[in-house]
Amino acid sequence: MGKIFKVLLVLCSMESVIGSFDVVADLPMVRWKVVTKYADLSEFGFPCYLKVDVVGHKSEMGAVVRCDNLEDAEKKLRKMHRDFPKDKIVVQETFDGIEMIVGLKSDEVFGKLLVVGFGGVFAEVKRDVSFRALPVSRRDIIEMIKDLEGVEVFRARGKKYDMEKFVTLIEKVAYFGDKIDVKELDLNPVIVGEKDSKIVDARVELE
Repeated sequence: MGKIFKVLLVLCSMESVIGSFDVVADLPMVRWKVVTKYADLSEFGFPCYLKVDVVGHKSEMGAVVRCDNLEDAEKKLRKMHRDFPKDKIVVQETFDGIEMIVGLKSDEVFGKLLVVGFGGVFAEVKRDVSFRALPVSRRDIIEMIKDLEGVEVFRARGKKYDMEKFVTLIEKVAYFGDKIDVKELDLNPVIVGEKDSKIVDARVELE
């Protein structure tokens, strides 16, 4: 099987933005909606993000942009409509905190694995992740976080992050993995904030 055909086969099994968001709708997510009119752009305040409902690396495709005000959002929305005339566009609120990765991955030897690690700029510098085979306990999840080399960042910024909410979010992802057949679930980033933790983006590959 040719490499290009393999890539297309994988992409065909992946959910787009809205499809992925619908799959993980029961998990803690930032607020979002499909843009149907200009008034939708200011519903969540600024800054906000616009995302095109496509499969693939959205940043490289120009399919995700940050908008700092209404004028900026309207301008970027018009450009997205020109570049992706057949695709829906989502507006999404921003959520501040530390960017993490939480996910599920099917392994031929260990079965379904839970993945927890650092995302964003941390992932670009060094891959800092921890794995556990499902099922996992809350204690297992706490140990996974403690195993991360960069765990001190949660105490080094002079802020108090709500780790209980983050652990609970991971618990829900693990439970989700026991109930649904997915080949891979990539929640990146999951933002750990001072009062909550929320999923900002999701990529789902179905079995």
